[in-house]
Amino acid sequence: MSSKEIFMVSGAVGLLIFSMLFLDFIIRKNRLTRLNTYAILIFSCSAMMLSDWSNELDVVMANVFLLLSLRRIFSLRSFKNVERKILDATIWIVIASAFYFWCLLLFIPLYVGIMGIPHKSIRYYLIPLIGWAGLLLMYMTYHLLRDDPFIWFQQWLEEGSFDYSSYASKKILIFITFISATLIWTTISYLATLSSVMKKDRTNRRLVLYVLGVSIFMAIISSEKTGGELIFILTPTAIVISVYFEKRSEIWFREILLWIFVLLPIVLVFL
Repeated sequence: MSSKEIFMVSGAVGLLIFSMLFLDFIIRKNRLTRLNTYAILIFSCSAMMLSDWSNELDVVMANVFLLLSLRRIFSLRSFKNVERKILDATIWIVIASAFYFWCLLLFIPLYVGIMGIPHKSIRYYLIPLIGWAGLLLMYMTYHLLRDDPFIWFQQWLEEGSFDYSSYASKKILIFITFISATLIWTTISYLATLSSVMKKDRTNRRLVLYVLGVSIFMAIISSEKTGGELIFILTPTAIVISVYFEKRSEIWFREILLWIFVLLPIVLVFL
């Protein structure tokens, strides 16, 4: 293995470990689930089921920046330093889009989060637009001094694709089938538990569903479907499934599902 390959593998593993730990921090800080490690387990096992991450550093980096933005979006419910949090979330989303264009869709959950702020000002809605325009202008100025200010813009824009022929591999098909079936079942349970959640936490619990919907669309519309784009669904999926694991009923089914998450990455290694 060359030094470059070692660096790529080490970088991917390091970023995934950071993502896992940072996800746990976001969950605990915003009370998205109870105090447990189900989300870490689901995230790590799901990541191991997917592609060779050493060749997917762009999407792994994009996912890290999206986690940084989600931290700010979920913390809007504290109603403290709201303008700064909106700007921070905007910056992280735009940076993430430099690695994966469709990360810009996370502006949807950001605006949903803004709508949940009581006594909101119109300037809250303008901050993401102004922040995005400011970063875009700065980057164009840099390229104006360096080369052509529009070449990078053409490279940055990405057309959507609905060609799923690359998903024909057994590994990806098994992952998508398992996660889809589990997600449908657990999302129904997640929706049923919303009414029992404390009112101050209910907004963020609903926001998780918006993030889930956007992340699924981000994966669906990806122009290059290598399996790496599925990383974006892991964060909201881990949260939704974790809430299901917290239920005291259906103990045997939960145990079976948990063991499938643990054993499936090992099985997929041999496929």
